Amino acid sequence: MIQIHRNQHGVKSLFCGDGTRIDVHMANNKGRGSDNVTLTRVLQEVPRPSYTRNYECDDVIAQTRTSGWRGKWSLTKRVRQELGL
Repeated sequence: MIQIHRNQHGVKSLFCGDGTRIDVHMANNKGRGSDNVTLTRVLQEVPRPSYTRNYECDDVIAQTRTSGWRGKWSLTKRVRQELGL
């Protein structure tokens, strides 16, 4: 069973325990509003790029955006469903 806490602080990647991980990319610009965190689910073997735009299309299992502030972000029910958790 995948156990991920709703709020994480200072985390770059979360290992799901099923051979996948979720990479966390936080935007540092004020203009992103309520979707300033991008969560990308990939296989554990895939290297984590500095930017989400640098993923190969075939590597991405699921990707979504959520809100975050000061290093904290949350996994809402919608976000978990979009990531397939």
